[in-house]
Amino acid sequence: MSYKSINSRVKHKTDTTANWNAAIGFIPLKGEIIVYSDRYSKTESGVTTYEPGIKIGTGNAYVQDLTFIGDKEAKDLLDHIRNTSIHTSETEKTFWNDKLNVNDEQEVHGETLLFNRN
Repeated sequence: MSYKSINSRVKHKTDTTANWNAAIGFIPLKGEIIVYSDRYSKTESGVTTYEPGIKIGTGNAYVQDLTFIGDKEAKDLLDHIRNTSIHTSETEKTFWNDKLNVNDEQEVHGETLLFNRN
């Protein structure tokens, strides 16, 4: 058995409102995250931050017909994505990719993977 390391990142479909409005006929896949990079901004203490608008595809609706998820849902989604107690951290990814690279041309027998969160 051969193991290969796959270094990858996931980038969600991100564009401006004008470009999404011009994407006539685009139907996002079910569960696909669509990001409007310029949806709205918030000003706190004189500092403006840009918060993206997020839509989630249904697989059968045009992007223009989907509704934006609310602030709470967007925060919950981002908190979930960033949660390293349920997702692999960058350090863990590097560790396991390095381990797989070492065993790239060898079969591995009798190893047990133990995940321990502190």
